Amino acid sequence: MRLKHNKKRNTAFLFEALTREYVKSVVKKNTARQTVVRDIIKEHFSKSGVLNRELKIYKEILESKNLTKETAKFILTEAKQRYASLDRQDIFTSQNKLIKEINYNLSSQVFGNFVPNYKNLATVYNIFNDKTSIKEKMLLEQKIVESLTVEEDSDSKTHIDNLTYRTFVESFNKKYASLPDNQRELLTNYIASFSDNSLGLKVYLNDQVSELKTKLRSFENSDLLQGEDLKTKYDDIMLKLESYSDKEVDDNLVSEVLMIQGLVEEMENA
Repeated sequence: MRLKHNKKRNTAFLFEALTREYVKSVVKKNTARQTVVRDIIKEHFSKSGVLNRELKIYKEILESKNLTKETAKFILTEAKQRYASLDRQDIFTSQNKLIKEINYNLSSQVFGNFVPNYKNLATVYNIFNDKTSIKEKMLLEQKIVESLTVEEDSDSKTHIDNLTYRTFVESFNKKYASLPDNQRELLTNYIASFSDNSLGLKVYLNDQVSELKTKLRSFENSDLLQGEDLKTKYDDIMLKLESYSDKEVDDNLVSEVLMIQGLVEEMENA
């Protein structure tokens, strides 16, 4: 079954393409582009905006897993009802503004960014698309329900094609160099915070800062900190970590945590 899919009209695809553009700008250390991408995401996926409400419906479907068939069907039915309550013209107008800003301030190449779960995004898009036939929608809904359901005769269910995903990761790492897992996770949480009011990021940062402090304390009497200058820098970093609980999460704070993560990794490998 081949269905038409206009990815520029798929709000979830636009968000995913932008998040990958943000990561690329971070890896390339292109702070100017990083700021542009971040501002575009924050503006067009603001908590009160229609695109953010639409994105949340996509996420409620695609981020669910290990469900019973009955629960999966209920989630899909509820998602369709919520989607039906959205103003389609408002979505279209908001997408126009977003597409225009991407073309003007970034480039059309953003739309070519590889998105690993592209097929699933396209499937949900066509379920919500009024131009999709009733028969096609039924088949697509069955496909989504199966992807959310645990089957006893299956060892694993994944939302994305493993081979395609591995190809993407290998290509990404080769082109932009690899980041440690904790730095990738921090960036992922930071990007997601643009549309969830930073709730998930704050929880992650709280755990990560606590972990960093614990790791750094283990080096307190280490030979690595011999010398007054190094000891002073160590104390400064510990004070900085302590201060994060009272600070607003922004680019500077995230950049500092990324730097400290890198420093701790170097110390562990020394």
